Amino acid sequence: MDREIELKFLIPPEAAAETLAQLKGEGAVRQLDATYFDTPGHILRKAGFGLRVRDGEGGRKQTLKSASAGGVFSRGEWEEQIAGPDPDPDALSRTPAAAMLAGQTLAPVFTTRVQRTVRLVEVGGATIEAALDQGELLAGGRKAPVCELELELKSGPASALFDLARDVARHAPLRLSLVSKAERGYGLAAGNEGGSPRRQTATLDRHATVGETLQALGHADLAHLCSALESLRERPEPEGVHQARVATRRLRALLKIFKPLARDSAAQMLDEGLHWLAAEFDTARDLDVFIGDVWDQDGRRAHFNGRDDFERALNAARASAYLRMEAAVASTRAREVLLEAAAWLETGAWTRDPDLADVRDGRADAFAAGVLDHRLKQVRTRAKHFDDLDAQARHRLRLKGKTLRYAAEDLAPLFPDHPHRVERFLEASRAVQDTLGALNDRSVRKTLVETVAQGDAGQARDVARVALADDEDDLVDAARKALKALLEAKPFW
Repeated sequence: MDREIELKFLIPPEAAAETLAQLKGEGAVRQLDATYFDTPGHILRKAGFGLRVRDGEGGRKQTLKSASAGGVFSRGEWEEQIAGPDPDPDALSRTPAAAMLAGQTLAPVFTTRVQRTVRLVEVGGATIEAALDQGELLAGGRKAPVCELELELKSGPASALFDLARDVARHAPLRLSLVSKAERGYGLAAGNEGGSPRRQTATLDRHATVGETLQALGHADLAHLCSALESLRERPEPEGVHQARVATRRLRALLKIFKPLARDSAAQMLDEGLHWLAAEFDTARDLDVFIGDVWDQDGRRAHFNGRDDFERALNAARASAYLRMEAAVASTRAREVLLEAAAWLETGAWTRDPDLADVRDGRADAFAAGVLDHRLKQVRTRAKHFDDLDAQARHRLRLKGKTLRYAAEDLAPLFPDHPHRVERFLEASRAVQDTLGALNDRSVRKTLVETVAQGDAGQARDVARVALADDEDDLVDAARKALKALLEAKPFW
């Protein structure tokens, strides 16, 4: 098996020439047509593999790729020359896919038709293969364009890979992508390519090191964020906004969970960039929730002076918020945040600092237990005085509870011996987030109504009477009970 370390970027077709102009080195142009195969139940895909047969320079080759091979941007690859257009059983028998296939029938799922322009770049003591692919995916009568740049480290330090990416990105709008052609092809075949993405659960080994766990979780969060931003570029809509904001917040939470490894300046700058990006989604998300959960349910049927004026102002506010959000998603800064997140996860100071070796190479389960104890203690301390907290303080408690929930969800696979405790603890932590979130939503909605009313106190009062239920005491009581249940839940670590 060969281990490859690569970065992939989506680029607009009109930027292809400028992208190539930044890649100095020997090159060639190849036509690469490939067919991807799987069982009728897509066993290979579900196991994290992609199997293709590709015709190109050097003949016909069969390649099996795994989702990961030990690094954030590394993949396992098993490749052999074959004769026929269909997968070769003998070649497959020498790969990890042999056992799971066990003689099952393989059939084509989708095809790719790509012209690849290759440059071999020498930079920073490294040799990097840069490949610009232009073409299309085809499946079941559907097509999707392909225009992407892959940078694969052949030899030398991985940091040089990111330095080259930064140099090219200064001249062309590179958008980091962690979605392979295989994943896009499967989505196209299923007819759901471009749908709002959900975060895929990271696979954790209970005997993994802290560093390995950080990379696995970071990869899941970054993949979610990259896919969510692409979805928003293609189709701005409420679920996409929600997924993008969640993905951004989860990546920020990861830096808090692994704080002992995330104290360097690059991590701090990454946190600032993620904080900025998350804030760009806030207003759009608040308006989406208000319109969908409140106004569409009660406001449209209400009768009061100024109702139509408020609705027009509400829709205008959402349109403005979406324009701001879309500008942020398309910005150079957003692209830089993704690239720097990738660079920190793969080559950050934490990966090589000898002073961090004890933490980095320590057992993840022991580290996780300490993190969860600390996060639970923070919630417990603030919850002691819950009845005395104002709206701002309740919001800060909610943020602590959210980080605890993310930490528990992320790190639970390290503790497989107590599945029922895990389930009960996660259920309790989600209830805390939901109830405190409802209280925060009430506060946000009050401010939102006043903002949209633009100083018209009478209109704001009439809207509030319709849109804001008199339920604060009930929400406070529900949050108090949820906190009590969480603090009484038996830890699973």
